[in-house]
Amino acid sequence: IMIALVFLSTSVIKIPIPITGGYINFGDAFVMLSGFILGPIYGAFAAGIGSALSDLIGPYAQWALPTFIIKGIMAFIILD
Repeated sequence: IMIALVFLSTSVIKIPIPITGGYINFGDAFVMLSGFILGPIYGAFAAGIGSALSDLIGPYAQWALPTFIIKGIMAFIILD
């Protein structure tokens, strides 16, 4: 369920940034929430997969692996 929440909060509500070509989203809130609720291992997995899926389905497929790693680390260290 957390994978789906991270994915949806990242891919559905987007505020585009024209200068960089990127966007702002609410995905990081659910990344942190997944680390908090599920713990470091499962939270990192849910956050990484959900965020990477959003990149793969959107126009940012080249960033899927770095996103998986970065968001996974974010969820992993939230309780440290």
